[in-house]
Parts: sequence; structure tokens; C-alpha cells
Amino acid sequence: MDKSSLLLVFGIIALCFAIVVIALIFGNYNKKVLKKSYMDTRIFMYVMPISCVFFISAIFYTKSISTFSGKSYLIYYAMFLLYAILLMAILIATLKPLKNIDQNIKELAKGRKNLQFNFEGAEEFESIAKSLGKVQQNYRNNDKKLNQKDNIYQRYIPKQYLKFFGKKSIDELKVGDHAEVKLCTMFCDMRNSFYSSETLSLDDNFKVISEFLQTVSQSVRKHGGFVDKFMGDGIVAIFENEDNALCCANETAKQLDYKNIVSIGKEPIRFGIALNSGMCVVGVVGDEKQKQFSVVSDVVNVCGRIEKVNKLFDTRVLFTKSFLSSLKDNFLFRYVGSIKFDDLTNGIPLFESLDAYEDSKKLVLQKYIADFESGVRFYEKAEFDKAKQYFSACIKQNNTDTLAKLYLSKTMEEMQTKLPYKTM
Repeated sequence: MDKSSLLLVFGIIALCFAIVVIALIFGNYNKKVLKKSYMDTRIFMYVMPISCVFFISAIFYTKSISTFSGKSYLIYYAMFLLYAILLMAILIATLKPLKNIDQNIKELAKGRKNLQFNFEGAEEFESIAKSLGKVQQNYRNNDKKLNQKDNIYQRYIPKQYLKFFGKKSIDELKVGDHAEVKLCTMFCDMRNSFYSSETLSLDDNFKVISEFLQTVSQSVRKHGGFVDKFMGDGIVAIFENEDNALCCANETAKQLDYKNIVSIGKEPIRFGIALNSGMCVVGVVGDEKQKQFSVVSDVVNVCGRIEKVNKLFDTRVLFTKSFLSSLKDNFLFRYVGSIKFDDLTNGIPLFESLDAYEDSKKLVLQKYIADFESGVRFYEKAEFDKAKQYFSACIKQNNTDTLAKLYLSKTMEEMQTKLPYKTM
């Protein structure tokens, strides 16, 4: 290739390049391209002077040499390589903010809300940064509103329910959603609220019941449970761990004792607590306008009925055999017999928690646990003579044991019915 041909090639390339640049500039002229804006225009505005320098240098070099040699072609190749490197550097520098934009958008999508958007470059990048900043702020504002909303919900609907459904928000649940889980239920009821309502004003009676429910609910949350519902002067709580449930019941009993001590002149709060565990169905009931969580299971129903047995036995905390089988820590308790309800085929073995009493009373009860349980088992076998001996021994050690006295009385009644009929 001679000089004239090479100059012609460079001329054609330069002309084409100039046409493209002019077309881009005039095509965006109405958009004020001379400002720091529009990436395509800015790229070509950067490229144009470099290209001019390259073409002018090539032309002058072509004119300065007389003949083409290997060295000449090597120089041309070096010039082209330098030109390509400069173009790549310009493109990378100009488009670098795009990488930052992509990274920040990914982080924003992951939920990060503390990002700093600062993209140096064309006005488009700065505009994108401002827009992403607004999106991030909207996320923060929405999160704040959702947190406020969730905090309000938690006052009325336990957030722990969400765990059973694998949801993050209550709004995600719909009527009919349910899950089968193993739970511990605790019923705690104030026995003498009716009596208090007759001796106290309505306002004072409400304060007593409110203080009772507050004491119980605080203890429930402390031990990892949550309140399922309040029922007048009673409370239903849910636990996922039997040990936590029993610790809560024992502590609640002692706290209520303390309330009675400091409430001089008031009717002492009398109460009963029952514990049971097993498989339950947790679900959302109601309609779209008003939803409610509900725990459906015989575990719950039986627990509520067992609580009433406390009044008959004059006990504080009773729990079932199924509940006992899942306990891991060492607790002090005694077997109090198998209770049979009319609509249930089999009796339900019940146990009394002795840890629910103050230490002095617990130590007394602890001394004759074996005798008491032996008496109960002989009574259930209808061996009343032996049962009488054991219950009498228990009462001899503790004359205030109401349950031992009740069993002794029932034993004596059964023994009387077994006597032969005598005429006068």
C-alpha cells in the first residue's frame, strides 16, 4: 500500500467518524448535550479528541516516511494498540458507575437499608443515585410503619404464632391456615373472683382481676411462653417446652402468694393451675374482616377440665402423665390419682407439683411422698384397709394436708359400704 492509498483510508475513516459524532451531537442537541449528561454523547466527546490526535499523528507520520517497511507497520500497529487501550480506558472509566449501581441494587434487594449512593459520572448516574436513595428511604419508612404495626399486633395477637406457619408478618396469614405442632398448654384460673365481686366494688374487683392476670402473663413471657387468650378471670398460655411451662406455673403460684401477703385487708387470691401437652392444631379462624388464632385439641379441653380439679383437691398445680413424660429437669411432685371424666373412656393420671409451695411446706410434704402415693394406689385397687393405714400415717405427719384427709374420708366411706348389713 502506497502513501496516497493509506492517506485515503485514513481520510475515509476520519470522515465517517466525524459524521457519527456530528449526528450524535445534533441528535441530542435539544437535550443540552453540552452539559454533564447523556453517557453516549459524553463517551464520544471524550473519544473525539483522542481519535483526532491519532488520525493526525498517523497522517503526519505517513507523510514523513518515504517507504514502508516492517518497522513502519510496527509503529502503525503500536499506534492502533495505544488507541484501543485509550478507548477501553475511557469506556471503563465512564461506565464504572454502572457496576456500583448494579451492586447497590443487589444489596438493596437483599434488604440492606444503610447504603450510600454516590455515583460519579453523567447526570443519569446522579439521577439514579437520588432515585435509589428515595427508594431506600421509602423502604425505611415502610419498615418503620410495619414495625409499629407489628408492635400493635403483638399486644393483641402473639407473634409466636408466626413461627408455626413460617411467616414473617401476620398480614401473610389467611383464614383457614393451620399447622399441627406439639404444644404445652397452661390453664390458670382465679377461683374466688365471684366472691370478691360480692365483697368489693366493681372497680376494686376489676383491679384485683387485672393484677392477677398481669402477674400470670408476665411470668408466662418470662419463661418463653405466650398468652393464647384471656377468659374473664382466667388465662390460657402456650409453651413449646414442658420444663419452662412447669417453672412458670411454680413461680406464678409463689408470686401470687406474695401478692396475698402484701395485700393486707383484701380477700386472698385463690387460684388453680393445670398443665398438659400433646399434638395440637394451630389455625386461623374467623373471616377476612376479623381473624383470630385458635388452638384446637383435646389437650386444651382436658387441661381446662383438670384445672377445676384443683378446687376439689385443694391443690395448686396439677399436670398430666403425658406432660410428665417430657420433663427433663428434676422437679418435686407426687401422684394424686387417676381422674375419670364422664365423656372419657380412660382415666387421666394426675400429678401435683410440690415446687409450687413455699420451702417450709414443701419440705413437710416431701417427707411422706412415698406413703401418700402408696395410699393412692391401694385406694385405686380397692384395698381400702391398706390405703387407710398410709393416709393415716400421712395425716399424722401433716394434719394440714387437705388431699390426704379427702382420700382418708373417701376410704372410710368405701369401707363402710363394704360392711355387712346389720338389723337393729
